[in-house]
Amino acid sequence: MFDNIFHLIQLSIKQNSKTSLINYPHHLYLYGRLQCHNPLWGSKTHNAKGKIIEDFVSQEGLCIFNDGSNTYLHPGNGSYSSIDITICDPSLLLDYSWRVHDDLCGSDHFPIVLEHPFNSAQQRVPRWKLDKADWSLFENLCRAELQSKMFETVQDPILTFNTVLTSIADRTIPKTSANPKHPSKPWFDDACDQAIGDRKKSERRFNQQPTTKNLSNFRIFRAKARRTCRQARRTSWKKFVSGITSRTPMTKVWNMVNKIKGKNSKATVKHLKDGNNLLTSEKDIANKLGETFAKSSSCNNYREDFKKS
Repeated sequence: MFDNIFHLIQLSIKQNSKTSLINYPHHLYLYGRLQCHNPLWGSKTHNAKGKIIEDFVSQEGLCIFNDGSNTYLHPGNGSYSSIDITICDPSLLLDYSWRVHDDLCGSDHFPIVLEHPFNSAQQRVPRWKLDKADWSLFENLCRAELQSKMFETVQDPILTFNTVLTSIADRTIPKTSANPKHPSKPWFDDACDQAIGDRKKSERRFNQQPTTKNLSNFRIFRAKARRTCRQARRTSWKKFVSGITSRTPMTKVWNMVNKIKGKNSKATVKHLKDGNNLLTSEKDIANKLGETFAKSSSCNNYREDFKKS
């Protein structure tokens, strides 16, 4: 249905005629690079196609998400314009927030982000980045703070040792984010990070000083970032494929494929039902699972004749 309506709008624009969509489904939004100019969605000029879209939106009682932000950077002259339009049913307008991404991400069009306010970011357990640890500082702090005398007067030496060691690790070993903005990708390395950083830097310089030289530099760094990321993906995939054998579980294969694509892993358990009670905290869930496993593995489950034998 979405494709039919979208192509119908495009057809009406090409034929320079108005087409009524009386039976469009509710709770629908349309997004397209329609190349239409109209001040209604932030364009500085207007054309015939923009007038057709304006009449279509007014006739069907639809709403436009656009807030006037630029959505396109012309690769030839470096000018900005708003030609990417997001149209929705009125019932959806207040349920989502619309914004233009601040980075072109290697394209000529800025990505459009539609966010639902009730969608909370999935948290994950932070992991130590051992390859980026400052081991020299870690060793020096351990020698200075982990003294044998300090354990003679404390009530729980093991707890004290773990607390001090964790504190040292927090200061010397970086961690991954608990609330990542983007899914982690196994192929994304320091070279990709540097290339994308250079691309963003050149883009900011062009935005501040839109000269021909800065536009040319931005194109160069954008092409370099594309090439670097493409090569990293190819190398990561070849390395993974070379390690696949006939005994490799299919689950592992598909998990790796999804990671390379940038898809999130399966969500962790958020709640556990215990009879009529609903456990929501991770600690309660872990304790209940441990209690269940212990009960299932208990010797009390053995038959009496088995115990005697």
